[in-house]
Amino acid sequence: MRLLQRGGSRFPQTTVKDASPHADARARGWLPSLSAMIWIVLFLGLTLTDARIVLISADSDPALHRRLGEWMIQHHAVVREDHLLHTHQGPFVSMEWLSDVLFAAAGRVCGWNGVVFIAAATIATCFWLLHRQLLADGCDAILATVLVLVAMLACSMHWLARPLVFTHLLTLVFAGQLRSFQHGRVSARQMFLLLPPLMVLWVNLHGGFVLGLVLLAMHAVGSTLTVLRQPAVRNKSRALTTLLFACGAASLVNPNGWKLHSHILDFLRSPELSTATTEFASPNFHTVGMHGFLLLLFLLGAALVIIRPKLDATEVLLVGGWGWFALLSARNVPIFALVVTPLLAQWITEFLQASDRSEWCRSYRRWAARTMPVDRAAGAAIAIAVVVCVTLIMAKPAIAGGAPVLATDFPPNRYPTDVVSYLRAHPGLIHGKMFNLFLWSGYLEFAFPDHEPFVDSRNDFYGIDLMREFRIANDPKPGWEAVFAKYHVDWTMLPAQHPLNQILQLCPDWQLVFSNRQALVYSRRP
Repeated sequence: MRLLQRGGSRFPQTTVKDASPHADARARGWLPSLSAMIWIVLFLGLTLTDARIVLISADSDPALHRRLGEWMIQHHAVVREDHLLHTHQGPFVSMEWLSDVLFAAAGRVCGWNGVVFIAAATIATCFWLLHRQLLADGCDAILATVLVLVAMLACSMHWLARPLVFTHLLTLVFAGQLRSFQHGRVSARQMFLLLPPLMVLWVNLHGGFVLGLVLLAMHAVGSTLTVLRQPAVRNKSRALTTLLFACGAASLVNPNGWKLHSHILDFLRSPELSTATTEFASPNFHTVGMHGFLLLLFLLGAALVIIRPKLDATEVLLVGGWGWFALLSARNVPIFALVVTPLLAQWITEFLQASDRSEWCRSYRRWAARTMPVDRAAGAAIAIAVVVCVTLIMAKPAIAGGAPVLATDFPPNRYPTDVVSYLRAHPGLIHGKMFNLFLWSGYLEFAFPDHEPFVDSRNDFYGIDLMREFRIANDPKPGWEAVFAKYHVDWTMLPAQHPLNQILQLCPDWQLVFSNRQALVYSRRP
């Protein structure tokens, strides 16, 4: 105890020995940092809760990709010909063969748990990296955490076990490197050593590699426009333009070469084809999945009105360009969030640092300054332990045999799992070709491979004509019988309340062979 004297009074104060910053850092060194905590919480939330079911079953594409990956592993070759649909045969342009193989390999070891593991780890790593990027840009830990949570909410609409998760992560890597180069923290040589090799990886993981080229083009054009006012940045403009061509050349290193680019451009040039699925259509702000996007737009609008940042040409292109793309297609909303969030963090940080007259801002800066040492002193031991524990839980059958501790599969209240089991046991009930629900196609291709579906989600491959014929039969509209005759459809598997079931019930040459709450199966009488 020692005594302090203030205004004639004596106040006792306790002194604690060894309370040095170094001792305090050692004491909490085992704790995860805020960035690691984001990774851990998100990873555990996606793997150990019902969210893992959503990852594989929000749509049936994970099953489609796993089926394609299984074929490639079995045949030691990239898919060149379509062999999944009975309505279309021909050359196939594989845009995500490497992702399909990764998901299939994980599925072989741990079943659907392995697929979930890869998707969850990729998603968690994406937002861990976003948090680290914001801190590296000078944002305080509190603001960085809040903005990352907003970005997570905006991106959660596309948290699916699909190759798209790799595009989100690589977009963030590209955007971070380009931003660091603009700020002088990364040299042109470092970018040339990293980004072209990553583009080779990206072009084989997912067709979204085009977004990386667009991002590079925005930075190159923005720097070129800046040269008109600041000739000193001419070298940056040249470096970015050269990098764009280098990454463009790197994107040709794929099994299809330039044909992949042509295929994607043809798809994007057809509005009817590119908006045939919900995720390529404009965002519906009445849905819960768009609330994060709305919140991010609100924060962005508030920052532009209140802070009034001085935007350079590149920032105008990034905010305006990706905002336009996001409003055109819901699929681009996560890309918008990942690209714009660091800019928003930069503007808010500069505003807080410049607001010396505001007592609230000074208090916030003191509060944030106390948080940063805690984050820097933390270690990653818990994150490693979490990965090991979750791996052991998910891989239990492969390691020790028996039933899995954590069962993951397509839910029977959303997919016709019981129908497939019954038809496998009674194959004589059906004959000929199938007509199926669009949502169930990928699941059927994986779980019921002996019967090819009528259609699946690869509408960029088989074209708009087949989609139109599918809609005639699915709605149904006059001419559905002609569609069935053209493709020799002799049985259907549709939801119990599907309108086509009511028509088939009245047709004397069709009979109901199976029914439950989930689906009805009608077969043409022999």
